[in-house]
Amino acid sequence: MNEFSIPNRFGAAFFVLCGFALPPPSSMAQLPASEDTSLLRMWETNLASNATLSESAASSSNRIPRLHLFRIAPGFLADPIGMHDDDFDLPGVTHFPGVNAGPATVENAGPEWIQFGMGADNPYFDLRRPGDPGGFGYYRVNSQVTLFDSPTTSCSIGVQAVTPTGSQFGGLPNGPTVFSPSFGVFHAVNDRLALQGFVSKNVPLNNVGDIGAYPLRRNFQYGLALQHPLLDEGPESLRNLYFSLGALGQFASTRDSLRWLPNYDVLPGLTWHLNDSWWVSSAVLLPLGPARAAPGQWQLTCALQF
Repeated sequence: MNEFSIPNRFGAAFFVLCGFALPPPSSMAQLPASEDTSLLRMWETNLASNATLSESAASSSNRIPRLHLFRIAPGFLADPIGMHDDDFDLPGVTHFPGVNAGPATVENAGPEWIQFGMGADNPYFDLRRPGDPGGFGYYRVNSQVTLFDSPTTSCSIGVQAVTPTGSQFGGLPNGPTVFSPSFGVFHAVNDRLALQGFVSKNVPLNNVGDIGAYPLRRNFQYGLALQHPLLDEGPESLRNLYFSLGALGQFASTRDSLRWLPNYDVLPGLTWHLNDSWWVSSAVLLPLGPARAAPGQWQLTCALQF
């Protein structure tokens, strides 16, 4: 807000200085009417532009943050939870090719509507279920492309790929290579309530022999979640605490149709969003339905990007 108040003070000082620099009233009457009118029009235009900038700044500061929720493929550009850069050294273990290329500069940062990242997969930072691809010993590659982005709505398509890192890089020597395309949508209903939805599927690319040794969730997965601040009034630190509630499901594809599976997961959670680079998230996954493949889980993750 302060950066937009500077032009207001500058415009007022400029107007006062112009008043001292103008000739006395006797000679002021000799000025053409067009010059006096143009000066007044310039002053009114300056005030109108400053008011517009102040309103846009206020609206952007009040915009609801885009939270990265557990097990929800985001509709905005975001790195997957649990992907780490290969920034550590192990005795006798080389780095994976293409990693640690250095931070991107302004010249080679690339367009803002696409994102690409890679790193070692860590399953302990996200709510993983039986059949999810990846884990320790796997390398994860994430790519996203924004299809539409506005202050209230964003949608994107993404593709994640996991593959065994290999024993020469300190990972698994073999295992399935899986592609996971997804489509996500984010929509802010107002400055307090936002909705997120996605659909995705795991697609294995290689035959690893015994499929029982590498169980993979192959059904289509979908989910819908909402987020809302826990308190509308109070200190800013408490107003950054958000409650989220998600519902996850699956449907199996057959030759002629899609069959909805009766099992669902409910995912209530809390997120303390300090800023886009620092947040703490916690959630409980509660399975529902006649046949439960896995028990409930609880997760607490603190993310700090620098």
